[in-house]
Amino acid sequence: MQDQQTSQPSASARPFTWGVVGTGAIARQFADDLDHVAGARIGAVCSRSEAAANGFMAATGTPKAHAGLAALLADGSIDAVYLATPNSFHAEQALEALRAKKPVLVEKPLATSSGDAARIADLAGITRCFVMEAMWTRFLPAMQALRDMLSAGAIGEVTHVEGGLSYRKDEAGAGRFFDPALGGGSALDLGVYPLSLAIHLLGVPEKFSGRWWRAKSGVDMRCSFDLSFAGATAALSCGFDRDGENIFTVFGSKGAIRVEAPFLKAQALTVFEGRTAGLPLLGAKGPAGGPAAKILSRLPLPGRRTFRYRFPGGGLQFEAEAAMRSVLNGEAQSSVMPLRENIAVLEVIETVLGQPPERE
Repeated sequence: MQDQQTSQPSASARPFTWGVVGTGAIARQFADDLDHVAGARIGAVCSRSEAAANGFMAATGTPKAHAGLAALLADGSIDAVYLATPNSFHAEQALEALRAKKPVLVEKPLATSSGDAARIADLAGITRCFVMEAMWTRFLPAMQALRDMLSAGAIGEVTHVEGGLSYRKDEAGAGRFFDPALGGGSALDLGVYPLSLAIHLLGVPEKFSGRWWRAKSGVDMRCSFDLSFAGATAALSCGFDRDGENIFTVFGSKGAIRVEAPFLKAQALTVFEGRTAGLPLLGAKGPAGGPAAKILSRLPLPGRRTFRYRFPGGGLQFEAEAAMRSVLNGEAQSSVMPLRENIAVLEVIETVLGQPPERE
């Protein structure tokens, strides 16, 4: 077992000041995690509810509130905006920020359609104003380590990836998750994670297909995606109908690397080399769980090494620090989370959901 350390960015003379749009759980997590980013602070919050804004300010120490997005975007003390609103608001609010030439970090998904994502990319190109989807998983220390391992050939040529993200939710009381008007559905809430990571590692897919199962509200309860790349494939899934293993595994010609659960908040990688690469705990031919997997996961095996990448807080600090760095460098988008890959993820989702749902 090996522990890996992470470093903190250095503070600048003037604090980088964020404006936060929205006051829900993810907005508060972002505010908390900024405590782990040197030289960053929240300068204002924007909410349609005065009570919600007051509660957010009291909980996070935010000094002021704006009643509308336009007022926040006109605030000269704000260096960048973090959008933490429901999915269906993301595209128009991001476009409004770009028109105001205010850098913007958009909570995932960037938009609910590839067309809207393309509009955002086009306007970012025109304004040269920074915009990025807050796909925080890509910026975690474990993900940097995974990229480094793959680049160094630790498992040879990548041939296949598998990943699933499922959390059981009761449709009767799950609010926005099942609301079509708010961009609900498992694909936009959960499926974007394994899709984004697969495309991050392998590029835009050459071919893709999938299936989906309908919830009572009409949104997708569960989805599966099959992607083909040059020399590699991916089998991915998401759902609100169960609690899944929530791991992501990269298979190569000489071994495999498993991003341990929950992979969206990756803090550990297990590298399998030699004979261990074919063991059932990897999930290469079915679910990663089961008695064999649980027994094997407890045994010391030659050729298996686990690396840990612990960090304080919730993990949103790494995407915030990356966005800050891009803004200060005058970049219009992130090389780690380029807009073309947001478009590719949404093209896969909307193509699969454009088919008739599966019958139970």
